Amino acid sequence: MLPFEGMMVLDFARGYPGAYTTMFLGDFGADVIRIDPPVSQILGQDINQDEWAAYQTVYRNKRSIIIDLKNREGQVVLRRLVEKADVLLEGFRPGVMARLNADYETLKEVNPRLIYCSLSGFGPDGPYASIPAHDMNYISLGGVLSLIGQRNGPPYLPSNFIADIGGAALHGLIGILIALFAREKTGQGQFVDIAYLDSVISLLALEAPNYFRTGEVPRRGETGFTGRDPWTNVYKCKDGEYITVACIEPQFWDNLCQAIGREDLIQYQRQPYPVGELDKVTAEIADVFITKSRDEWWRFFKDKETCFGPVQYLNETFSDPQVLHRRMVVEVDHPKVGKVKQIGLPIKLSDTPGEIRNLGVPNGAHTEGILNEIGYDDSEIEVLLRSGAVGA
Repeated sequence: MLPFEGMMVLDFARGYPGAYTTMFLGDFGADVIRIDPPVSQILGQDINQDEWAAYQTVYRNKRSIIIDLKNREGQVVLRRLVEKADVLLEGFRPGVMARLNADYETLKEVNPRLIYCSLSGFGPDGPYASIPAHDMNYISLGGVLSLIGQRNGPPYLPSNFIADIGGAALHGLIGILIALFAREKTGQGQFVDIAYLDSVISLLALEAPNYFRTGEVPRRGETGFTGRDPWTNVYKCKDGEYITVACIEPQFWDNLCQAIGREDLIQYQRQPYPVGELDKVTAEIADVFITKSRDEWWRFFKDKETCFGPVQYLNETFSDPQVLHRRMVVEVDHPKVGKVKQIGLPIKLSDTPGEIRNLGVPNGAHTEGILNEIGYDDSEIEVLLRSGAVGA
């Protein structure tokens, strides 16, 4: 039995972060129902809808119903779903769900045990509450972007969304799990308020203490984890590719220096040196790494007991032997598309592991079946479809 089997989740994510949150609930057994808008196609894309949906990682283990929440009968359908639901997640800007009569204060009257998670940029109130923003805006306001990049250069934009995934999506998942645990004690649901900016600030738990203590503002390229130190840095190789060195602990730096025949550089990690001196060490290490290709260095360092890694491209990552061994790339059969590759499950439980039971489907693929489950007969469903309250 999967841990969340028997739990219903209503997914109003409308975007990647919230859909990533509910994906984990689905992976471990929850009946996740996407509440999709009355639009039958992915806007701007003339593609095979079955194929597109099947490949979307965050669509897996979910069903879909189309509901027009601007339609009064559509709102009635939602309430009937809420009566049976355990969790609802929404990712709209503050005020949108209230205008649709689907806010927490309204729906908790329908189901007091409902856990209602809201993901918004800045939270439901405060001076920024109504401002639109995206991931790069949150990490810039949150101070994270100021730390990414080379000294005296511009900030670098990370492609793997920090605020969206590491911030709001995972904090949303944690919040839902905490609320579910609390419900076991209180019998009541609650509102889970997750702001992207708050989540980014939370990720500064490593940098903030020193700033709070000293008042010194960390700058990109000038701290131990942003390229100041030769033992935690990125180096170019002979073939134009790159490797990473992360010898934070002295023994790993010792081993690296010994491996490349530069024992004279060990001393620089033993006591403070001016940045200018460290730059010289970085340059000397760079002169060593430029003599061989990335893969030659990777093979060389595998048995040297030091923290070293190649900068891989996605095709290399998805064929890496460790990645495959850990089943982080899997193939799943789809009745219309055939074999579809998916990212595997990163959370591996010994007794109740998750699974990919089914792949993503186009919007509205399960509308009629879901309506049957909440008490609508075929004639009533036909009326709802004709009125536009629901779609299929």
